[in-house]
Amino acid sequence: MAPNRLPARQRLAAPPAALLAALLAALLAALPAAPLAQQAAAPPVTVEFRAVTDDGVPLRDLAPEHVTLKVDGRERRLLSLTLVEAGAGGREAPQPGVPAPFATNVPAGSGRDTIVIVDDESVPAGAETGLQDAARQYLASLAGDEAAGVVTIPRGGVNLGPTTDRAAFRAAIAKVTGWAKREESDVDAACRTRTILGSLSNIFRDAAGGPPLTVLFFSGGLTPPMTDGVTRMSTPAGLCEVRARDYRDVEVDLTASPVDMFVVHVPDPATPGAAASFGPVTGLEHLAGSTGNRMIRLVGDHADAMSRLAREHSSRYRATFAPEQSERDGQAHRVSVETVRPGVRVTARPGVLIPAGGKRAAGKAPSPRDMLRVARVFRGLPLRAAAFASRDESADRVRVAVMFEPDGQASPLAGAAIGFFDDRGKLVVQATAESSDLARVPAIVGTVAKRGAYRMRVAATDTSGAAGTVDTEVRLDLAGADAVSLSSLVLGVLEEGRFAGKLQFSGEASAVAYIEIYGRAAGALSADLELAATADAPAGVRGPMALSRDDSGSRHVAMASIPIGALPPGDLVVRVLVSVDGEPVGRAIRTLRKVLQ
Repeated sequence: MAPNRLPARQRLAAPPAALLAALLAALLAALPAAPLAQQAAAPPVTVEFRAVTDDGVPLRDLAPEHVTLKVDGRERRLLSLTLVEAGAGGREAPQPGVPAPFATNVPAGSGRDTIVIVDDESVPAGAETGLQDAARQYLASLAGDEAAGVVTIPRGGVNLGPTTDRAAFRAAIAKVTGWAKREESDVDAACRTRTILGSLSNIFRDAAGGPPLTVLFFSGGLTPPMTDGVTRMSTPAGLCEVRARDYRDVEVDLTASPVDMFVVHVPDPATPGAAASFGPVTGLEHLAGSTGNRMIRLVGDHADAMSRLAREHSSRYRATFAPEQSERDGQAHRVSVETVRPGVRVTARPGVLIPAGGKRAAGKAPSPRDMLRVARVFRGLPLRAAAFASRDESADRVRVAVMFEPDGQASPLAGAAIGFFDDRGKLVVQATAESSDLARVPAIVGTVAKRGAYRMRVAATDTSGAAGTVDTEVRLDLAGADAVSLSSLVLGVLEEGRFAGKLQFSGEASAVAYIEIYGRAAGALSADLELAATADAPAGVRGPMALSRDDSGSRHVAMASIPIGALPPGDLVVRVLVSVDGEPVGRAIRTLRKVLQ
């Protein structure tokens, strides 16, 4: 049956000006900056640093004549000195009540993101409460346009990419659990340390070339680097030896990335305070030494420490200098930054990478199935993705359709895999895309999963070798009452009379809302479509949807057309209200995003 078209007089009014401004700002911020002509010959090198008073208040009026920059012990002339502040020129906070239309791995805006990384195998059970409180306190002090995410390593059970959705962050940090062995052997600790250092290196390498990123690394301890003699005495030869170069490799990758990392020690409540000065804590102190920041200890009331950290981190300076040609060697060089201003503390990383001429050869992209099993976030291939649930023959399961597509990429997809992880981080459902799945845009992969909450990861590669992953929290279930239940609401278009889902819209004249209704209603079944500014705002448009029934009589399809051709870019909430004899029995919502063509 042809979808019902809403009357022209019911066309939606333009979204609020603030909403349009927020969307346009995010779109403009996501566009790549035009390259400067002189940068091709000899690009300057940037050194970032923070300047705060003794009271922890960021200093915002430093001038070039106040700053001394030394590289390898030699003073350098500043080409520029720029203050960067959170909330200035970055993203707008998400509109309250407007769900994200899809998940994406594309950083939005220019604000500094934060990733909370938890070494969960070093955190004793019960000690995670302290780090959860600390993370929430830090989050509460961030500006509205600053995004934050949560990742656990090496298990990867929690993997929330940077988001300005504070509720999503709080839900993710609440899932962090300590898995430390009560009596971890020296060998086990060394093996864990090698794995953690490797995971951190991967994260830093992946962040290279991207926007600025703050990392809060929470850990109960790491094995410090040892001399060969001590290593051979404490571990079997060649088994997980932790050497100084293992830490140096992490430092090199950190130096080559835009990451500012803080090491946070999570103590074991059962360990006496004196014991915290030795052993595993020494490894954390060694790691903190490569960041230029002091290690933070979660002892006593740490609320002030975390809020002060966020406050001190709310602004930073970018200083640029021109290295000599002989220094353009692709190596890390020692850095020191000082100021003549009294009562001011300057913090900078101890090294800066001076790139060599030419580009580093790209490595072979991992397979999508391999990318499902690591905590690392891949952003080489920008992606957007969403999951939709519908009825399955089994009462405790749902069918799942995962839609995904490249974000602005010209190269077609070469491979993809999807995975769903339970609350313990176990991969419980996975599926690999067939070539026919990837031939359409957006690509669609179907599978079946038990009803419940999951972390979904979509991993894909394109024909150029770029790799990308998207992580998001999803709930796979049907909405509605027992007698009548609803599938997810899907938005799309009609192609040759058939419905085809879409994740976002641009130049289409109309969009189509599609939903399935299950059950045998004991009365007259109806479905109405509403368009509104937020999920709970009054409807700006309301109209009936066309209903069709299959031969079994237990499945209806409701569809309606939404004229969007004249609408400016923005986000609109689409609501479907299902009723029996005029009494509501279920509701589904989805955000429609229209972007510039």
